[in-house]
Amino acid sequence: MPAGCVKLDVGLAGAAFTRAVMDLWCAIIRLLLWLTATQNDTADRLAERADYDPRFDCIKCGEIAYDSSATASLELDSQACLDPLVVVCRSVNQNMDHERCNRFVRVVPVALLCACAVHSAAASEAYRPITATMANRTVTLTGHDLTIDQVVDIARHGAKVTISEEAMQRAADSFGLMLEAQHEGIAVYRFNRLAGSGREIATMTGDPDTAENTAKLAARHEARSGTIGQGPFAGFGEDMPDEDIGRAMLAVNANIVTYEAASPAYIKGIVDLLNYGVTPAVHWRGAIGESDFVPVAATLTGRGFAYFKGLRMPAAEALAKAGLKPIHLEGNDEALGTTSALTAGFAALLVSDAGELIEWHDLIWAMDLEGMNGNVGPLSMPVQSTRPFPWANFAALRALDMLRGSYLFDDEHRILQDAESVRATVWRDGGVWAAWARLRDSTLIQMNSTDHNPTVRPDISPQDSWELATPQLMKFFVKGGKFSHGKHGYILSNSDWDPYPLVNDVEAFPVALVNLMVVVVQRMHRFEDPFFTVTDAAQVLKTHPGPEGASGTGGGGGGGMIADALWQELKPLANPIPPDGVTADKGVGDLDAVPMLKLMRMRQALDVSRDMLGQDLLNAAFWIDLRKLENPERTFGSGPTAVWSSFRKVVPFREPAVQPSFATRDDIAAHFLQSTSAASFYSTNAISMPVGCACR
Repeated sequence: MPAGCVKLDVGLAGAAFTRAVMDLWCAIIRLLLWLTATQNDTADRLAERADYDPRFDCIKCGEIAYDSSATASLELDSQACLDPLVVVCRSVNQNMDHERCNRFVRVVPVALLCACAVHSAAASEAYRPITATMANRTVTLTGHDLTIDQVVDIARHGAKVTISEEAMQRAADSFGLMLEAQHEGIAVYRFNRLAGSGREIATMTGDPDTAENTAKLAARHEARSGTIGQGPFAGFGEDMPDEDIGRAMLAVNANIVTYEAASPAYIKGIVDLLNYGVTPAVHWRGAIGESDFVPVAATLTGRGFAYFKGLRMPAAEALAKAGLKPIHLEGNDEALGTTSALTAGFAALLVSDAGELIEWHDLIWAMDLEGMNGNVGPLSMPVQSTRPFPWANFAALRALDMLRGSYLFDDEHRILQDAESVRATVWRDGGVWAAWARLRDSTLIQMNSTDHNPTVRPDISPQDSWELATPQLMKFFVKGGKFSHGKHGYILSNSDWDPYPLVNDVEAFPVALVNLMVVVVQRMHRFEDPFFTVTDAAQVLKTHPGPEGASGTGGGGGGGMIADALWQELKPLANPIPPDGVTADKGVGDLDAVPMLKLMRMRQALDVSRDMLGQDLLNAAFWIDLRKLENPERTFGSGPTAVWSSFRKVVPFREPAVQPSFATRDDIAAHFLQSTSAASFYSTNAISMPVGCACR
């Protein structure tokens, strides 16, 4: 890229807008050339000059390149766009010196550039496609051992999936049992009975493969497949803006659909959507959340809308571009959108993000202790063993291990007792780890078990549990026959699509997180007072002069106003959102759960907390530098040292007052945390997590 250019990554809409702004800028330049023509430089000559003078070549300084993912990069040579107005301004017959002129001509283009950037950012928010860096990896789905990391690999990195033979056999057995139930005259919710308030109305009689019933099923599939994922139960408004969330939904759906009496074509169809990169367009606002009512059946049959390579298009077009064909639904396929796979998949991604956030907190907390010259006594075995909260003890062991080899264990003078925000971090941190573990465990159960109504269980017999042999439950026992290949089992109506208790743990996590982040804010502010640091930062810097400037919040360490402002954003996200009852469908569906709203709030809490930790990182790094200036012989723990060394490569301790970038240190710190794995500095598994503890 030429010197002086600024590269912006923009969406297609942002690129078009930016192109239009640049064209308008060139038109303004030419108009001003004509208006400011002088005796010695006529309008014609100026216009001619604009055709060959490189300083007027605004078109060349606005090159836009497109790539296959439908994004665009704009290379903008700011000086090339400023020069024409400098010339024009100086040709105006008025009392304007060069300095004032230069200042004037930089205002308008910078304003235009900001408008471009804002518009481009807004445009790119519309949809965020993934980059498939793991497309050569395949995850085998069994229905019972899908992990959080596997969901992340599939959803965010494009790993492919396949269904195990065991799971496909389970699906075939479940599908056959449902057909056999129809043959035996057993009521099956949403298959041979209507849904909701129509649950007592029979829709089929006789064998499922009669001409009459085959026609009824085909008509039902035709009528319903295009509406699943739409309507009052499924929300409204804009689509879910992230491809990774849609793919996480599909990953969980593919994992658990083998419990749900789905046809082979339906199961293969979900796998194909993942492996060929077609993601259903899903609404998230306004849904009550008693099942997510995902539009998978609509997409598989070419109805509604979907995304392919980052672009929204009719689902039929997306399938065609991916080399796929619409499927024909069978059995009860069109009813399989009543799943909580969207909730579970989104939760899995947030479990991963939350774990990363806590790991970053622990590293920066260790850096804070180094910077504070803190007392490590509260982390020691005698203290922790007398209060055996497993996750707090785990947090203490992590911090001690990160600090091993630090000067904090030397016999330097340090105050007896630090501020409570320094001493009590271990208990708040342990609380967040415990909340994370509960959420992790609930998510793992949710995404490895059926969430469909009805429950279809081949091979379950009346003698397997006493209640199954009672007259009431024997009504739903399928004896087995030709449609089930002799297999017996039960098909029972249920409420499995209710997303609790998972949603309780989603909502509980931000409460624990906010209780930790108030500690982070107060911890930063304690660095402002020599009463706690026993060091005057300004005096140390004065005693050890260096290049101009010293990065760190608050102008020289300390919490700073940004952290306080972010805290105001975070606090309300701890407030729960208790769902109300509803009177939908004559009161049959009288509950709501709003899991999407709770998940979105959790994601926002994670984002704001990461930005706050960026402020803490700036402060901690500053104070580690300061402690090193005080005594060059001091050593720090391996974890803090690794982060500090890496961070100082992008944000130097002492740097020129004028930065060659539009990004501030605050932006860079937040991006550093977002783009860098904490595990690259300290292993996630360095200390074993509690197993079998009373964490619930």
